Amino acid sequence: MYRILIVDDEFLVRLGLKTTIDWEAHGYHVVGEAANGNEALEMVESLRPDIVLADIKMPFMDGLEFITRAKKINKNLSFIILTNYESFQYAKRAMELGVSKYLLKSEINADTLLSTLESVRLDIHEEVEKGGLGERERAAYLSCNLSKGQINTCVPKERLEAPDKGLFPESSYGVIKYYCNISSLNEQSLDMLGKTAVSLVEREFPDAVYSEVIYQLHYYITLICPQGDLLQQHFLEKSQLISRKLKYYFSVKLRGGISNIMGPDQIPSMIRQAELARQRCFFGGDQFIIFDSRFQGHLKTMENIHVSSSKIARLLDEGDMSGIRSYINEIFVLLKNQMNYSHVRHVFIDFLFSAKSAMEKQGITAGENLISKLDYDNWNVLTSIEEAENYICDIFDTLMQGGGCESKYSVSVRKSIAYIEEQYALNITLQDVADHVSISKNYLSMLFKQETGINFVTYLNQYRIEKAKHLLADTNMKIYEIADSIGFYSPYYFSKVFKEITKMQCKEYRDKYSMIRQEDSD
Repeated sequence: MYRILIVDDEFLVRLGLKTTIDWEAHGYHVVGEAANGNEALEMVESLRPDIVLADIKMPFMDGLEFITRAKKINKNLSFIILTNYESFQYAKRAMELGVSKYLLKSEINADTLLSTLESVRLDIHEEVEKGGLGERERAAYLSCNLSKGQINTCVPKERLEAPDKGLFPESSYGVIKYYCNISSLNEQSLDMLGKTAVSLVEREFPDAVYSEVIYQLHYYITLICPQGDLLQQHFLEKSQLISRKLKYYFSVKLRGGISNIMGPDQIPSMIRQAELARQRCFFGGDQFIIFDSRFQGHLKTMENIHVSSSKIARLLDEGDMSGIRSYINEIFVLLKNQMNYSHVRHVFIDFLFSAKSAMEKQGITAGENLISKLDYDNWNVLTSIEEAENYICDIFDTLMQGGGCESKYSVSVRKSIAYIEEQYALNITLQDVADHVSISKNYLSMLFKQETGINFVTYLNQYRIEKAKHLLADTNMKIYEIADSIGFYSPYYFSKVFKEITKMQCKEYRDKYSMIRQEDSD
């Protein structure tokens, strides 16, 4: 199926083109239409068309400029120029840009349109035979298919498009799907993580096609790798190397799934296999898991586990949080034994539904934090089954305390903030706070970012800098003394963080605000 983009400033021309032929019946799909070159460029980037039907004369950006700029986005994009007699000279100039087909608007009908499209299709096939389709087209294929099931979902292979013949040269391939939690990173570090991950992938898998996405506090990158002389074990070893480097530079844990090795026509199956293997990481154990056909057979024999809303309601009525925790744990023990990612997701949603039902029956008014945590889409922020269990327990803890109206934060985050306020002058870490709250470091990192909007280190630094402001304005302490008293053991680093947060140097701040306070006292 060839993807078509129609670009013309005349609505009737666009409508006429869309209705002249049955596009789908002839192997084409109209993915979009644009009224000018600016709109069309955005669509070339996002919709990844194979063929563009473009007017040569348009407002804002004429067809020639559009073709030139579109070619920079996708050098293999094919164009059919739409022109009037008086703009034929423009069409000749378009030929110089590599556009080989044009249609006179006055002569467009079903026959001429299909004939021209078929001619372009033959040209594309010739390019395929020569190996002319580049990495961009393969990456577009991967991105398009992952958009249907990129995030934590095993889409049936029938719903994934097999690549057009020749898009991936005849060889054997494997698909790898990586992911990591990014809640501990600030925006600058996150940008560097993406660049570093891509650089490492390109070095270890130089011929791979990859697609990356950030969603719900996670970074995903999926690869289609030619096998060459590599075995699955080599894929595993290279993945472990990439993971070690990312952990060293960014303190993130990369995990993922690796498919079986198959031919290019089986890429949809490999995408599904890599996702199934990746989902096994949710249950702990190995950092990277190679797909095993027994995964699918095992999943089909499992019985669904159901959550008893009536039992939860009774325990809530009795104020028995210990009983609720025991019941949640009982359910999650069964889920851990099953190792069925889909079942855990269903149970997670069932617990959220039960919490909502209990709130309605008991007339509990939920606080802002609890309302946001009851969103089913929060499933996608979780990294492990232990985190899922902790998340559910947090919700019922909050419910037991009246819905959390008195605070916008959960119990765990409130305890963490209190610990920061007590111990900020010490060299405390995320692990120290997690140990104090009795939850995992990764879970606390996710929870902290989700509820406060910033990561743990940023929150800690901002709190320390607020203390530093008072000391600068109200005391004569030296910079290094202030740095030491608020938990910064490097005056240089303290000064750097102070400037980043306040946009002022320490001395500049002291001079300005000590003067203001002096004036206020006079």
